[in-house]
Amino acid sequence: MITLYHYLHCPFCIRIRLVLGFLDVPYKSVVLDYDDELTPVNLCGAKMLPIIQKEDGTCMNESMDIIDYIDKESILSSSEECHNFLTNISKELFALSMPYMIYSPEFNESSRDYFRKKKESGSRGPFTNLVKDFENLNKEFSKKMNKFEQELKPFYQSEKIGLDDLLIASHLWGMYLVPEFQFSNKIHEYLQKIKSETNFDYMGECWK
Repeated sequence: MITLYHYLHCPFCIRIRLVLGFLDVPYKSVVLDYDDELTPVNLCGAKMLPIIQKEDGTCMNESMDIIDYIDKESILSSSEECHNFLTNISKELFALSMPYMIYSPEFNESSRDYFRKKKESGSRGPFTNLVKDFENLNKEFSKKMNKFEQELKPFYQSEKIGLDDLLIASHLWGMYLVPEFQFSNKIHEYLQKIKSETNFDYMGECWK
């Protein structure tokens, strides 16, 4: 059995959980504190998750490479349109969701402070400014969601669920943590279908 080292909030980690669930692959889950630098460095030489440890003890930590490894029969593939869409929404999505991710039950005081200092030192700046700019960020993000909704047939550009859907859902899920943000009924139903197909439980491990 493979072991998945991951964060619950991280979309790149969530995509692996969704793929594992969709393909019905059993795995051992190890949720790390965000300020745990030693474990990922010891496993893969860098603080970068997700990491899977294979049955032979070797590790890998690039999410798309992990998906290729899990998908042994190569039944999943993603489109350029999907990756372009994720790039297009990333600015608003992370600016809206990051200030609230740290108040999920996954974080303790130490890991919350570590996350905040690390992310605020980058281009997004102080989280307080992002929260104050909610209306503008939400307006732009909602425009992009309106366009995205037109691509649901009922899955992304398809009648059947595929890897594009798992990649998109992994990014959108964090928006459920944002106060006063609401998905349209159609997008919410889309995400709930993916949840059902993958047996996904976003923060469920916090309550075990």
